[in-house]
Amino acid sequence: MREATVAVDDAAFDAMGIGDLVAVGREAGLRDVEELACHGTGAVVRLTVESRCDEQRLAALDAVDEWEHVAETDGGHVYVIAVTAPDLPEDAAEEAEDLVGTCDPVLTAEGASMSLVGPQSSISGTIRAYESAGASPDLRKLGAYEGRDDPTDALTDRQEEVLRTAFDVGYYEVPREAATADVAAELGVDPSTVAEHLQRAERNVLGRIL
Repeated sequence: MREATVAVDDAAFDAMGIGDLVAVGREAGLRDVEELACHGTGAVVRLTVESRCDEQRLAALDAVDEWEHVAETDGGHVYVIAVTAPDLPEDAAEEAEDLVGTCDPVLTAEGASMSLVGPQSSISGTIRAYESAGASPDLRKLGAYEGRDDPTDALTDRQEEVLRTAFDVGYYEVPREAATADVAAELGVDPSTVAEHLQRAERNVLGRIL
């Protein structure tokens, strides 16, 4: 298994047919992008922005298959969007079938960077397919894939849910913007239960890191 770190610029977004979608996110004050699933020339992403997107414009984009505004938190407005890059050729999807997916996508002011993980032939074929569409990814690094050391692997599903909810409502902001009672209200449980889950989750994560 191999991993290639690649970067694309705004011109590549336009070549893929997703430039307008990126613009909608940036205009709303883009804070975070997380890929939830990847399939061929499409993906499901969780988008966090400062203010609500221009939803009429979002719904009209060719690249957007489905979208939903799922939450408003202290961290911003959260959308889940199913995206397909309409201008990528069919062979891009075929080449991407054997990829594990993209890892750690990061959207910047100038473009994006990500990792392609899979067999060498699939990585090379995917990059060629993008180049044929005019996207021209910039290959930054290529090497063996060693996996990700994810501290959340040390958590139970319930601990992770409580920890993420606490983070979203501002429990870990400085100064703190929410108490365990606020986290409990979001989850529909007792504050004492939240406090216990947070203590165990924090110990498990710190144990993995330290």
